[in-house]
Amino acid sequence: MILIIVLLSLIINLSYSQNPNWINYTYGQDVRSIVFALDHVWLGTYGGLVKFDTITGEMEFYNKANSELPENQIWSMVSDNNGNLWIGTRDGGLVKYDGNNWTIYNQQNSGLLSNWVLDITFDSQGIMWIGSANNGLGKFDGSNWNYFNTTNSGLPNNRVNVISVDGDENIWAGTEGGGIAKFDGTIWTVYNQGNSGLISPYIRSIFFRLTGKHVGRDTGRTCQI
Repeated sequence: MILIIVLLSLIINLSYSQNPNWINYTYGQDVRSIVFALDHVWLGTYGGLVKFDTITGEMEFYNKANSELPENQIWSMVSDNNGNLWIGTRDGGLVKYDGNNWTIYNQQNSGLLSNWVLDITFDSQGIMWIGSANNGLGKFDGSNWNYFNTTNSGLPNNRVNVISVDGDENIWAGTEGGGIAKFDGTIWTVYNQGNSGLISPYIRSIFFRLTGKHVGRDTGRTCQI
């Protein structure tokens, strides 16, 4: 017994002396979100954040072990007009990354009502719309937080999987079992299997292709082309 303990101690000490630092290469092949930014692409995976250089092919990995990212499971991403990357995580809340600094918004330090952020979209006014796993649709103007749910609005379901903005600045929210809700700032219009040709109430993605404009889930903003 004493010999075993001595041997284990020697092995542990030898391992630490040869490899004093842990390097975490964790990332995931399950890609939930993609954001294009000039000469690189951001990939949100179940194992962290990947920055891929489209010119050199090099990759950088960010996770809880080597950065201030609070959660490795990334569900959504979008970039704003200033080039900041906004990241929605599974349980770590909402993250802003400007290339150097990480800013975390969660239920403890902000008006964010759910730490599980399913989708993020910006409208043309720079207002952020947030799809949560259980607290409805969030609105954040940089200072104030507001939420729309099944009790205070016409939103049909509190799990908002995806959000998009059309050319008229209507907010479209795809829900989990409640169909699609359109919000023009005042009136809610819900499309489901009972009142439309929608074949399923479980919405995973919304994409608009309009004359002279593109509105998509990858950026969440209206882009003139």
